[in-house]
Amino acid sequence: MNANSSTDTTNLVTRPLPPDQISPKAVVLRVYQLKNVFRRNWLLLVILTGIGAAIGFIYDITHEKKPVYTATMKFNLGGGSPSSAFGELGQLASAFGLSQAAPDASIFVGDNFLIYAKSRPVVEKTLMKTVNINGKDTLLVNYYIQHSGIRDEEWEKSDTLRAFSFPRAKTPKEYTKQEAIAMAQIYGRIDTEFNVTQPERKSSFMELRGSMQDEQLAAAFVDNHLKTIEQDYREKQTKKTKEMSELLTNRADSLYRLLTGTENRLAKYIDQNQQVVVAEGRIQETKLSRNSTFLTTLYYQALQSAENMRLSMIREAPLFTIIEPVAFPLYKEIITPVGFQIGVALGLLLSVIVVFLRETFRSIMREE
Repeated sequence: MNANSSTDTTNLVTRPLPPDQISPKAVVLRVYQLKNVFRRNWLLLVILTGIGAAIGFIYDITHEKKPVYTATMKFNLGGGSPSSAFGELGQLASAFGLSQAAPDASIFVGDNFLIYAKSRPVVEKTLMKTVNINGKDTLLVNYYIQHSGIRDEEWEKSDTLRAFSFPRAKTPKEYTKQEAIAMAQIYGRIDTEFNVTQPERKSSFMELRGSMQDEQLAAAFVDNHLKTIEQDYREKQTKKTKEMSELLTNRADSLYRLLTGTENRLAKYIDQNQQVVVAEGRIQETKLSRNSTFLTTLYYQALQSAENMRLSMIREAPLFTIIEPVAFPLYKEIITPVGFQIGVALGLLLSVIVVFLRETFRSIMREE
């Protein structure tokens, strides 16, 4: 009986573990082996990590980032709505995606407005404005070239672009080839530096935010870009009404010229034929008088229609209400360089790979 018990105990102790299990003894041995590996290669780990840290540190010094200033302006877009079943409130809700109606094809509705506000034609109009910064009038695009950092970053290797500036405000059709290239690169950079958003879906407020390397530049761009949007919006929103108003005004002017000529002929005819009693003469006078009265009626109707169109333009014009203007000092964000941290991480990773390959080769040679 004792012999059988002893045999059973021996079998239990010597039975091997399943392949998917690790014994505590194996774990201890592995840790001990790692300790030995570290002792043999600690100098290599330190050297490679130090090299990575040094490279990252040098990169941080040579690529030091300037602080970024953020200008923010909140505004409300209202008015400019044609008459509808729901009035101005329904149009305003639709403009910011709050309506359940079918989507509107207008560029000033919903997300269309957000895309329109960042479009290149609108941005170029803003850049071509003359602004007064630090008591000096200058084109905003030239101030952007000088203070945005584009010269030292995107244009660092181009002497032509580094010395470039716009001689005057121009439209895209007037650009030279060099000016078109410069403007394309300026827009590519500035497109990443500002944004137009709707902070809350339940609110009709909009937010225009610009983050640039110069405080005055960020504030001037945000302020003037909103003015450009309002001006361009007004021109497009009231375009048809303006055309009709001009047509009615021209018609009123034409009628006035015809009326003046008819009245002059009538007065001249009366002066020359005061003693005439012949019926034919009276008929000519009556005809001129009737034409004068008819033209007078048409003229006043045209004036009234033109005036109504001008009032309609005022009603259709959008109303941009600034809720929070740009306030100084602007929020300043200092970008912390990460080259040193990345260098340390890459150096440590490289050293681990080198140590792994070295130890693997050493193990293979020892087995042979």
